[in-house]
Amino acid sequence: MEQRILLVFLLTALINFINTLTRSSRLVGVRTASLATALSLTGVVYLAASFANTLQAPLLASAVEGIIKDAYAVALLNSPAAPVAAPVYREALGALEGVLRLVMLGAALGSAAGLLAVPSFIATFTNAVRAFGRTGSVFGLALLLLSPAGWRPGGVVALRWVSRRTLKELVARRLSTPPAFLFWNLASYCLWTVNVLAGLYAGALYPEFRQTAVLMAAVVGNASIVTNVLMVDPVLAKVTDAVSRGAEEEAELKQIIFYLSLTNLVGTLLAQVLFVPTAQALKYFTVLTSR
Repeated sequence: MEQRILLVFLLTALINFINTLTRSSRLVGVRTASLATALSLTGVVYLAASFANTLQAPLLASAVEGIIKDAYAVALLNSPAAPVAAPVYREALGALEGVLRLVMLGAALGSAAGLLAVPSFIATFTNAVRAFGRTGSVFGLALLLLSPAGWRPGGVVALRWVSRRTLKELVARRLSTPPAFLFWNLASYCLWTVNVLAGLYAGALYPEFRQTAVLMAAVVGNASIVTNVLMVDPVLAKVTDAVSRGAEEEAELKQIIFYLSLTNLVGTLLAQVLFVPTAQALKYFTVLTSR
């Protein structure tokens, strides 16, 4: 069980690490004048997050089952009228909440690592886009990245750290784009972080209709996606286009990417606060639909 939870923790961190980095590809596309190529290669990178997500979901679900299954059977035997209120089941719920909060911590650590890795990702991805222009093949680019030549100084992989001066400029500079989209990104990422976990916990709170509660979490997940698509991505696209035309400074796009990455991190932390209320809300709607 512990190994399974550790694997879920690491996969969650990886997913959030990649999600935090992918928006930086817009800046790479502008710098290399190959925006379409940059976005296409971002899709290749995002495949890693998708693959990790397909592994994470069943592992997490099986971990939840392992925690509450035996406890519910004992509770049902000892307290058939109210098994959820039985001490043994309440103890299992406490253990489950701890595990799910640990997974959310993995999301926060992955987002924090992604925020720190943005300069390295931009430099490496810039080299990768240019290398793709020479190789013309994703497989050729992958072989280059895996070869010693790709990791030598001057190769594709480049390690960069944000300087104190650059960080100060990003924070001190006045954002010309209305900042409301940052609130929506925060809300979207918070909901995205909490949706599956809250659904699993809601299912444990209402085990008689556990499957319904888990599926109900899709409402929260879809709300996060709709919020992002309507309120965040169009703003990022508009600024990217303006920078590529020379109508806006590159610093504006850099600043937006920085703040989006930062609000991703804050969203994963805020998810810890909204986790139980979201699960309770999902339980409430599950009760309504099951009557």
